[in-house]
Amino acid sequence: MRIGELAFRTGASHRALRHYELQKLIESTRRENGYREYAPGAVQRVLWIKELIDCGFSTRQIHGLLAYLQDSEPGSEQFRQCLKQHMEKLGALDSLLALLLERRQRLFDRLERYTQSGASTNTGERESDALNNTRFDRELEGVSDG
Repeated sequence: MRIGELAFRTGASHRALRHYELQKLIESTRRENGYREYAPGAVQRVLWIKELIDCGFSTRQIHGLLAYLQDSEPGSEQFRQCLKQHMEKLGALDSLLALLLERRQRLFDRLERYTQSGASTNTGERESDALNNTRFDRELEGVSDG
């Protein structure tokens, strides 16, 4: 099948399919006219790739999972290794989620301080709040670098 049909059947863009090919996630042959020709099994492969991308895996990580397509019998060593990589990805996403929630709370607290300082009528309080917010900016920059 040609790239247009593969794109239609999988919902992947032509550009994404060419990228997957560059990353050696899928293969095609070339017709005499230069058009790409994909095997029927490419549909399932692309759907598998898209599902893993939706789970947060990079194409490089997906490339590392290709071997598990051949032997996905539960209980096999290949299956256990694939499961381990999925669990590691889940742990990484949990860590990222915790960091994002922490940053969200800091932003919320900052907005709350701005709201309170904006409502203040005392100039001294506003200047003090401005100094605290500047200090907070430096703290936040340290968090975003880490």
